[in-house]
Amino acid sequence: MRILQVCPYFAPHVGGVETHVEMISGELARRGHDVHILTSAHRPGLARIERFPQGFTVHRVPSVGEVFRTPLTWGVGQALAGLPADLVHLHYPPPITPFQAARSLRHEGRPVCLTYHCDLFLEVPGGRLVTALYERVFLPTPLDLARRIIVHSASYARTSRALQGRPLAVVPSTVDTDRFHPRSDDAALRRELRAEGVPVVLFVGRLVPHKGVEDLILALLDLPPPTLLVVAGDGPRRAALERLAASQGLLSRVRFVGAVSDEDLPRYHAISQVVVLPSNNRLEGFGLAIVEAMASGRPVIVADVPGVRDVIENGRDGLLAEPLMSTDIAHRCRQLLNDPALREALGRSARESAVQKYALPVVVGRLEEVYQEVIRAPPGGN
Repeated sequence: MRILQVCPYFAPHVGGVETHVEMISGELARRGHDVHILTSAHRPGLARIERFPQGFTVHRVPSVGEVFRTPLTWGVGQALAGLPADLVHLHYPPPITPFQAARSLRHEGRPVCLTYHCDLFLEVPGGRLVTALYERVFLPTPLDLARRIIVHSASYARTSRALQGRPLAVVPSTVDTDRFHPRSDDAALRRELRAEGVPVVLFVGRLVPHKGVEDLILALLDLPPPTLLVVAGDGPRRAALERLAASQGLLSRVRFVGAVSDEDLPRYHAISQVVVLPSNNRLEGFGLAIVEAMASGRPVIVADVPGVRDVIENGRDGLLAEPLMSTDIAHRCRQLLNDPALREALGRSARESAVQKYALPVVVGRLEEVYQEVIRAPPGGN
C-alpha cells in the first residue's frame, strides 16, 4: 500500500507526535508498504527530500515561520499532487498543515484518515479566544474529510467536544519494547547524578506548563529526604521550575538534567523507583513517557485526566493521582517507595501491558486494520 503521512512537524523536531509518526512509519515500511511523510521545513538547512534509514521518505515544504508553535507552511497542495498514495493519514494538531492538506484533497476522492492527538490548547494570555478561532477556521475541513478519526484512548474521545458524532477508531500510541525493557540499576549514572543509595522519582518530558512539573516539585515537600527527583527534559519553564525548587529549599533534591538522548533515556529509567507524569490538561492526549516507563518495568503515577488515565490499569500497572494536587502525588509516591513488593508487582504488570497493548507490531497491526476500513468506507467520514 502507498501511504502518505501528513505531519506538521517531523524530525529533527522533537515531540510526541513526531516520535509516534516516525515509529509507525518505520514499522509500516518494514512490512512492505511504500511510506512517505509530508511535513514542514521548520528550520533552515533541512533537505527538501530525505530518505530515512527506517525505509520511508520525508518531503518538506517551505515554512515562513511559526505562530503559537504552528508552522506556517505553503505549497502543501502542490506537494500532495505530486505524491500518489492509496491512503493519506493526517495528524492534528498543529492545525494549519492538516487543514491545507484537507482543503487540497477534498475533491480528489483519495481515502483520508486523521489521528486526533489532542485538543488544541494555547497556554498564553488570550489562548482560549485564539483556540476557538483556530478550531472554527481550521478544524472542520479535515474532520469532515476523514473517513475515520483515530484517537489514542476512548476516554479522551468521549470528553472532546470536537469529536462528538464522528467516525472514530481507537489506536493507542506505541513504544519500542526492545529499546525500553527492564534492566539493572546504572551505578555510573547514579554517581554522575550524586544519587547513590537514594530513591529516585523520575519525570520525563518537555518543561511546559501543562506537564505539571510544579506539582511534582512541591510533592517533594511531603516526601522524606533523601528522596531525589530527576527531571529529564528541557523547555521554556525550566528557569521558573529551578526558581521554584530553590524557593522551597529543594534545589539539592532535584536534578535538572536537560534533554536526554534516545540512547541514554533507558539508563534513567533503570535508576528510578517510580516514574510520574503529572500532566494537568488536555494537551496530554496519551503520554508517551508513560508507556516507555511501563516497558522499562517501572510503576507509574499518572494524573487522573482523560486520555492518560486509560493508559494504565489503576492498581495493576501503576496508580492514578489527583491532578494539580501535590499532596496526592506525594501520597502515591510514598505508597510505592515504602512498599518494594508492590513496586515490583506493578512494574512487572506494567511491562506485560506494554508488550501486549503498546508494542510497535501490535499497534501497527491495528492501524493496518483501520487503513483497510478507511479504504472501504464511503467519503465524507460516514
